[in-house]
Amino acid sequence: MKRIHLNLAILATGVLTVTSSCKKDEEPTPVGETKVNYVMSLRSLDASEESADYYLTVNDLMSGEISAVGQGEELVGWNYNGHFGDTYFAFGYDLNECVGYKIQQGQLHQTGKFVFERFDVMNAIDDEYFMAIGAPWGGGSYDCQLQQVNIEDVAIHRNKKHPIYESFHEGEQLNAWPTSSYVQGNRLYVSFYPLNGATWETPNTDTAFVSIYSYPDLEYIKTIKDSRTGPIGYYGGQPCILETETGDHYTLSSGSMSAGFTQATKPSAILKINAGAEEFDADYYFDIEASGYRVTSATYVGDGLAVANVIDIATDEAAAAVNQWALFSEVTPLLNTAIIDLYSQTVTIVNDVPLHGGQYATPFLVEGNDVYISVNDGTDAYVYKVNAQSGTATRGAKLIGNQFQGLFKGNA
Repeated sequence: MKRIHLNLAILATGVLTVTSSCKKDEEPTPVGETKVNYVMSLRSLDASEESADYYLTVNDLMSGEISAVGQGEELVGWNYNGHFGDTYFAFGYDLNECVGYKIQQGQLHQTGKFVFERFDVMNAIDDEYFMAIGAPWGGGSYDCQLQQVNIEDVAIHRNKKHPIYESFHEGEQLNAWPTSSYVQGNRLYVSFYPLNGATWETPNTDTAFVSIYSYPDLEYIKTIKDSRTGPIGYYGGQPCILETETGDHYTLSSGSMSAGFTQATKPSAILKINAGAEEFDADYYFDIEASGYRVTSATYVGDGLAVANVIDIATDEAAAAVNQWALFSEVTPLLNTAIIDLYSQTVTIVNDVPLHGGQYATPFLVEGNDVYISVNDGTDAYVYKVNAQSGTATRGAKLIGNQFQGLFKGNA
């Protein structure tokens, strides 16, 4: 896939970027706070089929068209996005800039920015900070950067470098690539997988790994392992750890050959870390692959239900035979949408959603029992609203672009 090769070349230099260029110069009329239902990062295409990212305010996701034409904040290059506190962040991979925006009088206004060395996985901590983990690239360094970012100040508060885990293959040290993180109590949990940073080979895929640190001091404590499945998550910061109402965490191991892995030695499965525990739950094991699918990403809705992207095993292996990174193509329809019941351990395909392409940092927005997702079937892109209780979905607004790269609640 030509897109992944371009992105890897860009990513090898750093991470994300954002700047304003598409908004009117005049100041907004001070008529009180204007309510905004949603903020979307839309990845659009120009006439030459080059992509550009825009931050937009959107009030209706389920009808008409959503376009960046004549509105929004144009972001520099290729971006990841996040919503922490009342600030919307763009993490740019061209200039290695983090830019923060807030809603003022119904429009997004830049509130600050800073340059970073590496941001690869960004996760919420609390109302004051979020965690941004920078991964080691190219095999030249084996330390990850654990960075607390102050939301209000739009600035890195603390940056500690650690080798998340040391492993070797045929005498050569491997990188530990972070995939997600969460803070519970005074502990930071970081999932990762071993890979060769120079070749992207993944020779160790027979274990799920999570490293645990003290928080907020970010001192390494230990690494927990489970050999019933393979690594948790995969490249691109996909949502791969789900937190339930009780504080339990469920980890997703994809085992997907088209998600960048060069081998899969254990079935795709879900494991559990109980609230406050520092080991995997030995009594919980959900074999996703027994359903005929592999889980790639998901978001938790409630009552044990999650909305997930899954890929048929045969489809996954056929796609990987052509392209190691096929899952990331927005316009190659490989994925099904499914409802996963973590408690009864069932996988139900949502037939109302067509096969669609994958994304970096797959965006989900949960509202009650509904989840909004971005669906590109290879021809057109739409918003879909998936109901986790009924297992049904409704097609919404058409996206004038490839996908939405992020979707967040506004201030309504």
